[in-house]
Amino acid sequence: MQILVTPRLTLRPPAVPDAEDIAAWLSERDVARMLSAVPHPYRLEDAERWIEDVRGRPADLVFTIHRKRLIGVVSIEKPEGEGADGAPRLGYWLGSRWHGHGFMTEAARCLLEHAFQTHGLSAVRSSVFLDNPASLAVQRKLGFVETGDGEIWSRSRQAMLARRNTVLTAEAFAAARAFSPHRNAA
Repeated sequence: MQILVTPRLTLRPPAVPDAEDIAAWLSERDVARMLSAVPHPYRLEDAERWIEDVRGRPADLVFTIHRKRLIGVVSIEKPEGEGADGAPRLGYWLGSRWHGHGFMTEAARCLLEHAFQTHGLSAVRSSVFLDNPASLAVQRKLGFVETGDGEIWSRSRQAMLARRNTVLTAEAFAAARAFSPHRNAA
């Protein structure tokens, strides 16, 4: 099992005992509403099914984020379906109790460093809902640049929502890391 460690966090692949915490945090309306694929309400069965699904995709980099207990998830996954551009996508969420403390920037930076160094990625894409400026701020800290706007279906909101698309190249990430005075800090 691959485990990644930062000064304040431990990242590891999801396991069956994580289902309760995942279901609890994704049941928070303010968390679920910022994710395109998550239903609301989110049940224990949804978390158990997601963990099983992740185990079936070993090429994806999916990690639970722990600080004494599970506080969120960060992942880099290959896109699925028709029209997928092939570039892996960064996705993430934190339970609302841990928002605003730099934990997601720290966790995502760790995963991106691992992915760029060990998986030979040239770029990672992501996106954020336009009404989620905190998530866009995380991506900007990591070196992502905005590439345009679009729309995506939100399961939790049951509506099409505007989103901002972003991309981070391996070169831009390395440059941002070299410039950062606090390599793992938020």
